[in-house]
Amino acid sequence: MKLERKVGKFSLLCMALGGMIGSGWLFGPYYAAKIAGPMAIFSWILGGVMMMFVALTFAELATLFPESGSMVRFPHKSHGAFVSSTMGWMIWLSSVAVVPIETLALLQYAQNYLPFLMQHTDLGYVLTHTGMLIAAIIMLIICILNNFGAHITAKSNGLLVLLKLLVPLMTAMLLAYSAFHISNFSFNGTGGGTNLKNILMALPMAGVIFSFIGYSPALQLAGEAKHPKFSVPLAIIGSLLFTILFYVFIQTIFIGALNPNDLTHGWAALSFKGDAGPFAGIAAALGLGWLVYVLYADAIFSPFGTAFIYTASTARINYGLAENGFFPTVLKNLNRYGAPAISILLNYIVGLFMLLPFPGWQSMVGFLVSAIVLAYGIGPLALIRLRQIQPETHRSFKLPCAQLMTLLAFYCCNLIAYWTGWHTIKHLLIMIAIGYILMLGGSYFRKQKIDFKLENGYWLVIYFIGLGMLSYLGSFGGGINLLPFGWDFLVIGLFCLIFFYWSKHSQSVLKFFQINLFNLSGDQKYETKKIRNK
Repeated sequence: MKLERKVGKFSLLCMALGGMIGSGWLFGPYYAAKIAGPMAIFSWILGGVMMMFVALTFAELATLFPESGSMVRFPHKSHGAFVSSTMGWMIWLSSVAVVPIETLALLQYAQNYLPFLMQHTDLGYVLTHTGMLIAAIIMLIICILNNFGAHITAKSNGLLVLLKLLVPLMTAMLLAYSAFHISNFSFNGTGGGTNLKNILMALPMAGVIFSFIGYSPALQLAGEAKHPKFSVPLAIIGSLLFTILFYVFIQTIFIGALNPNDLTHGWAALSFKGDAGPFAGIAAALGLGWLVYVLYADAIFSPFGTAFIYTASTARINYGLAENGFFPTVLKNLNRYGAPAISILLNYIVGLFMLLPFPGWQSMVGFLVSAIVLAYGIGPLALIRLRQIQPETHRSFKLPCAQLMTLLAFYCCNLIAYWTGWHTIKHLLIMIAIGYILMLGGSYFRKQKIDFKLENGYWLVIYFIGLGMLSYLGSFGGGINLLPFGWDFLVIGLFCLIFFYWSKHSQSVLKFFQINLFNLSGDQKYETKKIRNK
């Protein structure tokens, strides 16, 4: 049984919009303001532009190969099993984390009127045992609904997206009318949080990039889209353009609506009654009691809607990884509604474990962003390599200036990952190592062996080691500051340039080293002939 093309272009656009407008608008402006002050507006602009570079590469890839779980299929076609399995592991891990994050956001807002759901500790808001149980029930309901197929998910999502747009826009306009303090935009009087480094830190750590990565459901469901060569680029590019304007507007209103008295100790110390649900807290302070109830309701269905979408799209990643041979083929099995039910169940179980180690929404977001932007980094590399090995293939959407655009997209992904800091990157490297253990273990016990040759992907291991070293030497999130801020832009640029061309010509580089190595051993003629035969 195969996945059917039942998702229309409007539904696919709504899926992308629904993926980007979830808990990000509920918490992102608050955490971005704490980190970057009024300059947080530029964080949203910069983050949106950077992710647009990345999204444009996927727009071409998705029209070239409109398959379900396409994000893990692109690197398989361009670089082989080893690279696709590595990046697929990261994409799957980060996508599975979205549903627990959105559920956590829902409960973090709800604890304002149901305090037994969470408790405040030195690490932030942490789920109680009751909160964990309710989180598990909410995630189970989402999984059950998703078992009725992607077209049902897409159709029901249209109404959810409409509500997710109307409530924040209405809230912003009411707050602007009730209280808008121009003085809050002063860069000199509030202390801290206004330099370039803070603007950049807000991208991964405040949920800015997290809010913009939500277009990925449009990629994962490309195999079930009608007319994918038109509908997929429309969904990706259209949703990103809209959400950039949306979040800039929301952030501007949030800053203006804050009580200036809450800023006397600087932006980093920003705190007010009810800030566990920031917009509801401001509305309550302004006497807009009815709006508080509307926001509490939105804080249920907005994260719920995003989790609903990601449950569908993440199951398609399992499907793609099973196609690649990394996951068991049983995960490709579909129920009578055409949904990969076993994949949905597996993702639910893994998602439950992700509720345990992270204390709050912001903590989980930082880890997810580092994983997913590195996984997104394979898109530009896959595109430029496929241009090289499949130059005659027709492309209905063709990225202009591909060499420059893909290099910029790869650079953007590496910068964002670097800005998450060493504390986050080191945990990500541990998860990558676990993925390699599972890859090797699965290959050993599998009856039908998968060829995980390093011939097109050994550069990737060196790349991860190099990125970890740069992060450790840097000045973000626990780095030792041996690589000072400012110079790191240049160093990471050179780092990206090396691996961009290395991945593009990886097989040629491997043969070069093999041939020269054999020169030293005196076996050049025999070994060169053997390489050519391969």
